[in-house]
Amino acid sequence: MNVLIVGATGAIGAALLERYLLNPEVEQIIAIHHLPVSAVHDKVRWLTCNLRDDQSIAQCTEQLAALELPIHRWICASGYLQGPLGGPEKSMRNIRGAKLHDDFAVNTIGPILLFSAMANKLKVVPGFKAAFLSAQVGSIEDNQLGGWFGYRMAKAALNMGIRCLAIEAGRWRNTPTIVAIHPGTTVSNLSKAFVKQRKAPLQSAQQCAAKLDLLIEKLTPEETGQFYRLDGSQLPW
Repeated sequence: MNVLIVGATGAIGAALLERYLLNPEVEQIIAIHHLPVSAVHDKVRWLTCNLRDDQSIAQCTEQLAALELPIHRWICASGYLQGPLGGPEKSMRNIRGAKLHDDFAVNTIGPILLFSAMANKLKVVPGFKAAFLSAQVGSIEDNQLGGWFGYRMAKAALNMGIRCLAIEAGRWRNTPTIVAIHPGTTVSNLSKAFVKQRKAPLQSAQQCAAKLDLLIEKLTPEETGQFYRLDGSQLPW
């Protein structure tokens, strides 16, 4: 089995990478990061892809095709919440166009473009499964608090993209499993600035990766196109 991880140096992506390295059934791991990585391991092939840049996505796609490796598991663990353009918007007064564009580029547009560019290679792989890490705050029905405009909007858009991908891919000869998964609040650079007041214990990235792995392997083509929590229960769109 060959695995592709987008965002392989983030907390969850790195934990997934380490978990798959210990799995004797995994032959190769394609690890994608937005900056060059010099780490060397016989089972890992590092590729660079800037999800904000269409040309970088196209170049990464060409490199993936040149590897001529069938991808059996596709996990997109990339995510962007705050950076030089600011953090989550507390109210509509804080909304800025540049920040919205950045939120959508990394959380929505880049992952969907990269996946769709590889579709012709993925459709011929029996038993193919793809999991995109979304977020419960991207659920429109679940939103009772407002705020966090860019991140919520981008994850809601990602969910729609995943749903569309799953419907179209359901017509492939080899029916795949394509899902959105809310990984839960996890100890990471993305979450650390927003969980100081949280009373409940946080899960580690390793705990999250283990649950993700088990859930992905458990899901079947009949469950494609849905939005899940780590425990396998469904979230509303």
